[in-house]
Amino acid sequence: MHANENPEPWPDAVMAELAELVRTVELGRYPDASGRELRELLAARHGCDPARIVLGNGSDEIISLLLTALGGDAEPVLVVPTPSFVMYAHSARVLGYQVREVELDDALELREAELDLALRGATICFFARPNNPTGSLWRADVIERLIAAHPSVVFVIDEAYIAYAPGASLWRADHPEHVVHMGTLSKVGLAALRVGYGIAHPELAHALDKVRHPYNVSQTSLALAHAVLDRFADVQAEMIARAIANRERLATLLGALPGAQVFPSAANLVLVRLPSPERAAALVEMLAGAEILVKNVGHLPKLRGCVRASVGTAAELDHLERVLAHV
Repeated sequence: MHANENPEPWPDAVMAELAELVRTVELGRYPDASGRELRELLAARHGCDPARIVLGNGSDEIISLLLTALGGDAEPVLVVPTPSFVMYAHSARVLGYQVREVELDDALELREAELDLALRGATICFFARPNNPTGSLWRADVIERLIAAHPSVVFVIDEAYIAYAPGASLWRADHPEHVVHMGTLSKVGLAALRVGYGIAHPELAHALDKVRHPYNVSQTSLALAHAVLDRFADVQAEMIARAIANRERLATLLGALPGAQVFPSAANLVLVRLPSPERAAALVEMLAGAEILVKNVGHLPKLRGCVRASVGTAAELDHLERVLAHV
């Protein structure tokens, strides 16, 4: 319960059909370099031109492609709220970016004035919404105002967890040209496939393709992802609904710990603050001894004494409940 996957098992009938599909994959052939069929399916879902969609080996590759394509400045600048997904700042530093991190406020919300200042002269900004590791669903009006105020900055709205916040997506087909939408299948039951995607203005999408390695998404991943989205979307929706229900149970279990503060979450994770870093470390260690892995995030800004737990299956939460009964 530490990697923010959706661990709900796929039904046996679906797994059998997917296994048959894998049997048809020509292992001696490279995949379609652009993933055309999957891009067309994603474009139909989002109501946009397939030329705007770029596929990646998970969202991590889309992040790197964006930073690489936009990093031609003498000193490119990334602006990112913190704490947030670590790969934004990590990838930017590897590629020679100056990184301006703007801490969240005490409620783990965006600090608009500080971000507005940091964005002056910046190259790119990432907003994870919902955010990892906090689960926060940052205010849409704040993000929209910052986008409007800084037309020379590329804004990336990372909606990796948006399936767990129904109706909250900021995606619009008519977004300004300097806005990129990012999604992934990793958080909705397909983490093993490593399929992420970005939706950008056609010129930027072309720039991403120019720096993208050929055949970056495997034939097997392309075929299975397409099949799930095309034929088993209803099953996937049921898995997501169960995870949302389990999130509430997880929050209740963690909230019952002595002195615990549970933060609101719109993702498939729950953030809990314990009374001290020592209590947080002890909880992580105790759970690990019971073969339950959660993440101590207390070293991150604003998260002193905090532990992040991913939503588990009903059976995993049953086990967690039994273990926590002894705390």
